[in-house]
Amino acid sequence: MNKIEELIPTAAESDSLFNQEFCFFNPLGDIHVKVAKKNRELFAENHNLRSEIERLKKINFIDAMTGIYNKKYMKIRLREEFAKARRYGSPLSSIFIDLDDFKAINDTYGHILGDKLLKEVASVLGVLCRSEDVLARFGGEEFVILMSNTSASEAVIFAERIRKKVEDHVFSYKSIEISVSASLGASTLNSADLEYVSDPEELISMADRAMYMVKQNGKNNSCHLPFYLLSSNPNGKNLPVRENFLPYSQACLGFFLPIQIIYKAFYSIFNWKNLKNMWVKNTEVLK
Repeated sequence: MNKIEELIPTAAESDSLFNQEFCFFNPLGDIHVKVAKKNRELFAENHNLRSEIERLKKINFIDAMTGIYNKKYMKIRLREEFAKARRYGSPLSSIFIDLDDFKAINDTYGHILGDKLLKEVASVLGVLCRSEDVLARFGGEEFVILMSNTSASEAVIFAERIRKKVEDHVFSYKSIEISVSASLGASTLNSADLEYVSDPEELISMADRAMYMVKQNGKNNSCHLPFYLLSSNPNGKNLPVRENFLPYSQACLGFFLPIQIIYKAFYSIFNWKNLKNMWVKNTEVLK
C-alpha cells in the first residue's frame, strides 16, 4: 500500500470514527464517508499521474540502447550548468569520448555485438563518473561527460583515467572477446573564459576539436584544448595542466609553426609551477 494511502482512513474506518465521536450527527456520516472515498481516489490518481510523468521523462531523456542520458538531456543540463558557472565563477569541464574504429567492429562482428559493446562502455563510464557528473550518449559511438566545478587539470586526469579503463577492459560476448580503445578530448571554461564565451555549446565543441586532434595523431589518447588558443581572449591565462607533453605535442602538429612556438611559450610561462611538479604527476597512480 502507498504511504499516502496509509494516512487516509478507509471508508469503514471513517464511518466508525465519525459514529463514535459524532453519533448524534448521523445524517452527515454518509457525506464524510463519500468525501474520504473521493480523497482516496484523487490521491491514487495523482500518484498514477506522477508515475506516468516520470515514465515519459525517461523516454524523452534516456537513450534506449545504453540506458544513460541522451543528447537532448545533455543540452538542457549544459545550459543549466553554464549559467551556474557564470554566476559563481566556478570552472566547468567536459570530456568528449569517441570509440576508435567502431565501424570495423560492427562490420566484423555485426551490429548486435556492437550495440552490446556500446552498452557495456556506457556502464564502465557510469562507474567512473561522480554522482554530480552528467554522462550522455551523444550519438553513434560518441559519449560526453559534463563536470561542474572541475578544473582543467582535474578534467585531464579524469580523461586519461577513462582512456586507460576502456583500453584495459575486455568486452566478451559468447565466445568472442574484444578490446576497444577511445580518443578523448577535454575542454574547460574558467572564470576568465566565461567573460567572452556566450554559447554553452562551445564547451562541448571545443572538447570535440580536441578529440579530433587525437584522432588525427594516432588515436587512443587524450588531449585538453584551451579556449584562449582558438579565441580572441587576450589574457592567455588559465591554461590546462597535463601529466605529460605528448598529447600537446601531437595536438600542436595541426597548427602552423609560429602558432606551435607561441603555444609552447605561453604554456611554459603560465604553468611553470605545474611543470616543476610534472615528474611527480607522471608517477601518480590513477585509481
